[in-house]
Order: sequence, then structure tokens, then C-alpha cells
Amino acid sequence: MPADVPELPSPANQAACWPQLPPGKVSRCWHAALEYAGDGAWDWNIVSGAMFFGPRFKAMLGYDATFAATFDAFLRHVHPDDLRRLHERIEHHFTHEDEAFACDLRIRHQDGEYRWMQTRGQLVERDSQGGPSRMVGTQRDISAMRHAEATLQQQLAETVRLNQQLEGAQVQLVQSEKLAAIGQLAAGVAHEMNTPLGFVSSNFGSLERYARQLLNAVEAYRSAAIEHADRDAFADADACYRAADIDFLKADLPALLSETREGLERVQRIVRDLKDFARIGEQEWQFADLHHGLDSTLNILRYEIKHKAEVVREYGDLPVVWCVPSMLNQVFLNLLVNAVHAIPAKGVITVRTRVESDHVCIDIADTGCGIAAEHLDHIFEPFFTTKAAGKGTGLGLSLAQDIVARHHGRIRVSSVEGQGTTFTVELPLTTLNQAAMQAGNPVMPS
Repeated sequence: MPADVPELPSPANQAACWPQLPPGKVSRCWHAALEYAGDGAWDWNIVSGAMFFGPRFKAMLGYDATFAATFDAFLRHVHPDDLRRLHERIEHHFTHEDEAFACDLRIRHQDGEYRWMQTRGQLVERDSQGGPSRMVGTQRDISAMRHAEATLQQQLAETVRLNQQLEGAQVQLVQSEKLAAIGQLAAGVAHEMNTPLGFVSSNFGSLERYARQLLNAVEAYRSAAIEHADRDAFADADACYRAADIDFLKADLPALLSETREGLERVQRIVRDLKDFARIGEQEWQFADLHHGLDSTLNILRYEIKHKAEVVREYGDLPVVWCVPSMLNQVFLNLLVNAVHAIPAKGVITVRTRVESDHVCIDIADTGCGIAAEHLDHIFEPFFTTKAAGKGTGLGLSLAQDIVARHHGRIRVSSVEGQGTTFTVELPLTTLNQAAMQAGNPVMPS
């Protein structure tokens, strides 16, 4: 070792290098260091129960010399919800489970409010039987830190919520754009189908009329032949009549025409409903018949529903409702599709409407698999789904709830796992004047 570098004392001799201070002065220096660091000191005589609290400790809590002088008196200042944890931490330290004592707890301030304190300590003496006899420690006010942590947690939760909301809005925007594109396509298809349907319907009306006229003419000629024709001429005409099986045609043709008319009207209804759904992007508020919207939606889903469920309509006497019809049709579509998907084999979907007080209710109930109780509080959250991966986005119910909320309504759900689910859409009844006020054109009394 170079001569100009002093040799450090060995660890065994380091203690001897410290200045030997009187015990009282050591205690005062210790307390002074704690006061400077902002910590309060405490000293607990476990045998007698007496407790010493330094000036800084008392100042943290707004007390003077009259603060608790015993451990039991100190406990009366501790928040009741923290007492059990405090005793457990002390016991763990006494039994060597914890090398040091540490506990964050709330202590009542002189103003009556509780402050969060970080308490640390160490057992320094044991009696001849090894039992704890003296413990010393410090206390630091961490109320500001706890408040900051709570604020940070709230801000974090709010950030997560807003982020989820943003993601949901972005996906809903994409979905809305897709729906708008589908709407444009549907409008084009409906328009292209509507033109030939128009002349097919017109021509079919003429065809029905011509068929009746032809049958009437045939009957007239047959009657005339029976009355005036010679035997051979009548025999030839009657043979043609029978070969054409005119009697059967007279009986069967009306039924054929009726069934064809029914099929044509069904196609026209589908095209009309398709045109309704082509207006998905429209935001025009109006008074609308909800039963018409429900029937249109059921008609659109007819093929998907008929293989899975029987549809029961229990329609009440509903007034028209102030709404954006195409948006509510989207709600009905989402709820009905969910009902179909919830039925594993064959079941029943009940669509029920009624008026309750100042709002209308639309129930869409299924006899499907139901929803687990632990999922009921989450089903309206964006991206939450109980379906298998790739089977759903988890946005259908979130979008439905958002649309209903825009109509100042709400969606309720009740479900029993293994028995079925009922979604109830509640929408407010709106008077003509209230609707005009919402549109910015109040109706003036006459």
C-alpha cells in the first residue's frame, strides 16, 4: 500500500473509533437527527405500557404535551379499521416473523380528521425470559403521498376509461362507416329490384284480369256450343275442353294466382324493409311507429330466425315515438341477433311492447342459454363478449346502449343461466311540443 494512503481500521475496531458520547447526549442527537429529517420519534415501554412521543410526533397531529402517554391511549387515536392490522404487524415482529416493524395507518389529528402515517420500529430490549420489553421507532406523515397516490389512481382509471371510450368510438365509427357502405349497397340493390318489381306487379295484375276473362270466355263458348253447335262440332270442342282440363284450371288458377301475389308482396316488403335499413346513416328525428320498425327488422332476419326460433309478437297499444327510426332498428337488430345466437337448437323469441307511465317498453326475450351472473355487469362494456374468439366484436350491446341513451332512454337486462334472457328497451314518450322544442321549433299555442 502507498505510504500516502492511510490504512482504514478493521471492522472489529471501527466501533472504537466512534467518539464515546454520554447516553443522554446520544439520545438527544438521535432525536435531533429525526426532527431534522421530519420524522417523529416514539418509545414504548411494553411492560408498563408507558409511551414517549417526541415533539415532532405530536406536532404532526396538532397536539401538545397532553397527547397520549400510554399505548392504550395511543390506540384510541388510531382509525378503527386499522387496529387489527397494527396488532398483527406488532405480533409478527415480536415473534420474529418480521425483522422490523412497519405499518401504514391512520391516526386522528387534533382537528378530528385522520392523517395517514408511516410507522416504523424495532424491538430493542427483551426481558430475561425473552419476552418483548421495549420498542422504539419513528413516524412520518404520508397523507400528501397517499392523496397523490389516490389522485394518480383516479387519473389512471379515468385515462383507461377514456382510452376504452376512444377505442370504442373508433371501432363504432368504422362500424358506422361499414353500415353506411352497406346502406348504400342496400339502397342500390333495393332500387334495382324495385324497378322490375314495379312492372312485374303491374303485369301480374293484368295477368290476373286476363286469366279471369279467358276462363269466362271459355265458359261462354262452351255454353254456346252446347246450345247451338251440331253434335260433331260440340264433340270436338268438348274434347279440347277436357284435354285442357279446364275444370281443374278453374279451381287451381285462383289459388296459384293468390300464392304468386303473396310471394310478390313478400318480395316487395323485403325491398321496402331493405330501403328502411339503407337509411342507417340518417339522423332525422321524427315520430315513428315502433311496431313497423320491429316488423321490418324481423322480416330482414326471417331466414336466420326461422331455423332457430318461433317468434311470438305481443304488441301493446303504442303511440308513435320521437326517435331516429333507423337507429332504433339497429338496436332491435342487435338484440334479435343476440337472441338467435343464444338459442342452441330450437326455442322461442318473444317481442313484447307496452306503455308504462311516461315511457314505452320493448322486451326482446329468448329461451336461450342465458347469461352468467358474473357477466351481467359487463355486457354493455365495449369489446366485452362471451362468444368465442372471432365470433363477435363485443360492440353490439355497447352500440345499442349508446343509441338508446341518445334517445334519453335505457336498456335493462334480466337473465337466468340455462333459461333465457330478456332485454328491455325503455324510451320516453314525447309530446309534439317537446319534440318541437328539441328540434328548436317550439309549438306556439293557438
